[in-house]
Amino acid sequence: MADARISVTIARPIEEVYAVLTDPEKTPKWSAPAVEEHWTTPGPVAIGSIRHATTKFMGMRSGNDAELIAFEPNRSWTLKSVSGPPFTVSATFEPVAGGTRVDWTWSFAFRGPLKLFEPLITSFFGRQFANDLARLKELMETGAL
Repeated sequence: MADARISVTIARPIEEVYAVLTDPEKTPKWSAPAVEEHWTTPGPVAIGSIRHATTKFMGMRSGNDAELIAFEPNRSWTLKSVSGPPFTVSATFEPVAGGTRVDWTWSFAFRGPLKLFEPLITSFFGRQFANDLARLKELMETGAL
């Protein structure tokens, strides 16, 4: 497995940051590769809920479904892919002076020929996601999101 760890501090209360980052329909507003995201299981969101994402990368569209395997409101959540590329993503939320710190861990389990390129792919993904988080920070701190 290869991990990408990225953090961001957003000058907004933890409840607001958590609300935005647990609403997949808002993801395309701040994440460049995101085309569409939504929960496919009826609410309320709980462990076992499934999130579907459609993304575009290098001109190609792909989709994946991920299951919510852990969450603690305003503290953390974890999704694990059940279709598409194998990954697990976790986010933890911590109040800090002037806002909220979010620590992300993306873990990838590449197989076959992609396994050879795991470090390169993970590094590229980490840089892209850091850019997405900078956009999220700007949108949330200016009140646009």
